[in-house]
Amino acid sequence: MNQFDYQRALFASSKLKANDILVGCVIGSHYNWKTKEASFPSNKTIAQESHLSVRAVIRAKNNLVSYGYLVSNRRYDMSNIYIPTVPQSHDECPIGNLKDTLIDTLKDTLKDTNEFSNENSYTNSNTKKISKEDINIKWESDISSLASFKAQAAAAPWNGEWR
Repeated sequence: MNQFDYQRALFASSKLKANDILVGCVIGSHYNWKTKEASFPSNKTIAQESHLSVRAVIRAKNNLVSYGYLVSNRRYDMSNIYIPTVPQSHDECPIGNLKDTLIDTLKDTLKDTNEFSNENSYTNSNTKKISKEDINIKWESDISSLASFKAQAAAAPWNGEWR
């Protein structure tokens, strides 16, 4: 998943309000998508960048966490670290679910620059043949790594309130 996919999932959600989406985008802009390192902007920083009040930022973060779009963990120095996520049961995308949306996005991207050999595989002159099985394997490995992070985050003590 990259920042564009995360923002697309935020915008596709019918549960999130405008402030929730804005705060999610700001937190997502601080996240290192290449190395998957957590971001840790303060509430004040998020408020300044989103032009919202600190209280509105806290409410938006609570909504993002409750709907599964953000994993937050309290650190030793009373600051928070954030991991942007997309809920596994993300069925709000117009096509049906996020996995299908991502596969369709990949098809559209490849359609512009590549040749289709058949419906089940795609070829690119610069890379190897990509099959649906390769996409499913990558998807399942991302889900398993996300599940392990959520298990670690769930084990950490948290009283349920933002500071």
